[in-house]
Amino acid sequence: MDRSNLDHWEQLATVHGTGADRYYHLDSLVAGGTLMGAEEIDALRIATDEKGVAGLDVLHLQCHIGCDSITMAREGARVTGVDFSAAALSRLSSLAQLCDVEVRTVEADSRDLPHELDGAFDLVYASIGVLCWIDDLSGWMDGVQRALRSGGRLVLVELHPLLTMIDSVEPLVVDFPYNFDGGHVFSGVGSYANRDADVAWTTTQFTHGLAEILMASQRAGLRTSYLEEHTSMSFDPRGMDGGIESDGRFRLRLGTGAHDGSVTVDACPMPVLLTLIAQKP
Repeated sequence: MDRSNLDHWEQLATVHGTGADRYYHLDSLVAGGTLMGAEEIDALRIATDEKGVAGLDVLHLQCHIGCDSITMAREGARVTGVDFSAAALSRLSSLAQLCDVEVRTVEADSRDLPHELDGAFDLVYASIGVLCWIDDLSGWMDGVQRALRSGGRLVLVELHPLLTMIDSVEPLVVDFPYNFDGGHVFSGVGSYANRDADVAWTTTQFTHGLAEILMASQRAGLRTSYLEEHTSMSFDPRGMDGGIESDGRFRLRLGTGAHDGSVTVDACPMPVLLTLIAQKP
């Protein structure tokens, strides 16, 4: 376990949902709302054959403070949240109590899940910003496979590796590779949810191309049943200037589009998100 990454997430667990947070609107969650995006809701709908998660055992992997755990518990799932941050799990337990739902918590490294979780779940759910912290993608997928019952499904909604390559659009800065090549160390202040948060950090992150994700899933014994690459998403995950368009969707456009005489159309949007659903035979 990378200690600097754990320290980073321990800090974030104490500040997310406080101050000028642009993502973790916890008052809305407590009042009965959800922080799930449309893509996550759709992924669960597809993975459950339109039946929903009610009555299912769901493992929320790298759950952080558990906002989606709470949403799924409200919908009738028996939810277990796994995270390596004790501070995050403590926040989750407090939030679950405020929301009057029950969520079991397990403090564990997602690359090496405890065997007590083996074969216990109908769904393993992981969403947005999880794989960049994983150096051992095969270990991660093996843990998913072990945790699933026969016929159970992985639901992964993740930032597209093309989006993670781009640090800024103007000027265009490409500071992260597409495929795995080891760890990359970054330092900064603030949080993706609040750039003014009093947090200083140094982290090590990893990249995994789409083919690498699919092949790791396949090697673990999971069969892909659904794959979608999204060219827009319901929120801006990295606070890029100008990324939110008039319809309220985030798109990544590089350069300009086609020229038609004196008219230049917008550049075509790039992939920004992926949905993978894979089943244990």
